[in-house]
Amino acid sequence: MKGFEKFILCIFSIVMIVLSVFVILVSTGMIHIEGIYNVVVDFLVANKIGVLIVGAIVSLLGLIGLFSSSDSSDDSKSGLAIKNESGTVFLNKDTFESMIMAIAKNYPELVGPKVDVTISEDGVKANVYALILPDTVVPTLSSKLQENIKSVVKKQTTIDIKEANIKIKGVYIEPQKK
Repeated sequence: MKGFEKFILCIFSIVMIVLSVFVILVSTGMIHIEGIYNVVVDFLVANKIGVLIVGAIVSLLGLIGLFSSSDSSDDSKSGLAIKNESGTVFLNKDTFESMIMAIAKNYPELVGPKVDVTISEDGVKANVYALILPDTVVPTLSSKLQENIKSVVKKQTTIDIKEANIKIKGVYIEPQKK
């Protein structure tokens, strides 16, 4: 359906550009039309400034429509549908983020974790951002956390996490009390 919509948008944009250029040419007197259109031409010529502005705006809208692309973060990309014999379950981005946040909060070595999930045609990718406590062994922590994220999400949703990225923002140093 997207291809069809894009085709229709392109056709509409081309028609609007052609009509806009035609109206501009008629209003400036560069094209003369005889017969039935004399009344229309007189109106367009008498209102050159207004017609030029409207023609330019419609031309710009046509160009924008012709060269625009759909946003990649639309609703179809904000979640995944799981179909089974009983129906369909839709899991959105927030669902994955809250699941992964619950997992990350179980690690006392992480301070202030934040989770960001990207859902694309390639699959689900999770990024966990956090500070770590001093003396934390990063490879051990990240490996356990990545495996835990993948296994828990797989168990709860039957969906594989393609990437579970752990991004350490720094080492948390507790503020000293005065």
